[in-house]
Amino acid sequence: MRIALFGGTRGVGRHVLVQALQLDWGVKLLARNPDAVPPQPGLLVVGGDALDPGKVILTLSGCDAVVGCLGPTRGSAADVCSRWTEIVIPAMKKFSVTRLVVVTAMGVADSAAQIPLLLRPVFGTVLRRSIADKEQQELLVCEGGLDWTIIRPGGLSNEPASGRACTGVDHDQKARMISRADVARFVIHELQSGEFRGRTPYVT
Repeated sequence: MRIALFGGTRGVGRHVLVQALQLDWGVKLLARNPDAVPPQPGLLVVGGDALDPGKVILTLSGCDAVVGCLGPTRGSAADVCSRWTEIVIPAMKKFSVTRLVVVTAMGVADSAAQIPLLLRPVFGTVLRRSIADKEQQELLVCEGGLDWTIIRPGGLSNEPASGRACTGVDHDQKARMISRADVARFVIHELQSGEFRGRTPYVT
């Protein structure tokens, strides 16, 4: 398999990159700073911005699937997730790449009730713009006509992978802390299995 990876220089995306290469998959990675990722067998780094349509097309061409792990960072647009999605969906259709997996968050859209009560004020204030961006991204993905999965992780930590992640699509499970490595493992599993095609599973 060869994947086009967006948001792969940090966080969950960096773990997706590492785990995909360990499986001997090919990875095309779009990075604003290509020097942030050392050369590795199977990896092709495209320098550029995720909101540059030409760079997005260059990254996904020749790939079997697209993985989006984008989020707001210093210097990025506050609505980077939804704007990237508006670019990548038509680009995927142009090149007949149909498989799309994106990582958003528990607390987005119909998963809002899965956030513990004590944390909900934070989602309505500090994280309000980020959540709104991810909600718009999810809407675009669901209506985009692709073979999609939206993965919603709980609170993220830098702990090593535990292999004990809880996953599902019911709304009874409350968000808990989970390592970025475990979330990446679920992304890889979904790419392999397609268990949650057309669905919005949580991982926590």
